[in-house]
Amino acid sequence: MSAEPHNAEEKIVGLIARHQADLHRYILSLLPDRMLADDVLQETNLVLWRKASEYDAAEPFLPWALTIAWYQVKAARRDAGRDRHVFDDSLVEVLAAEHREADPAEGELERALDRCLHELSEKQRQLILARYAPGASVQDLAAERNQTPTALSLALLRIRKALETCVERKLATP
Repeated sequence: MSAEPHNAEEKIVGLIARHQADLHRYILSLLPDRMLADDVLQETNLVLWRKASEYDAAEPFLPWALTIAWYQVKAARRDAGRDRHVFDDSLVEVLAAEHREADPAEGELERALDRCLHELSEKQRQLILARYAPGASVQDLAAERNQTPTALSLALLRIRKALETCVERKLATP
């Protein structure tokens, strides 16, 4: 299994996987129904994948993905508009604006992480990317590498710690 993305499609899939929690939190902050939010997240993932060629890799991924999620939320709200339990559009606009303003450093963090990933050894980078590939598990990766899950978990912990230190260093220096 090659962990380094070979094309724009593989890169976008990796970015989508990396930002699932952020996208889900954002959508949940705008939609009170967890099941609907889960559906909107899946629709957002499909749109992100379909629009991979439109993503400018020089720009931070998350703001672009959140914009697409916003439009998917609006579409879901339009479709559910007959339900009396749906938030007022002006309230959703306010919530979305607050979320956009909440963490302007997100792009900086993503760029720092990308730079730090490239500072890892090839073996370390392949391992950490393989671990966070969609559907990957420590147990499966350990079996592929003839390691115990504990040994692999320790290796991943060391890599994550190195990434954390590197990202903190990069964010601290202007």
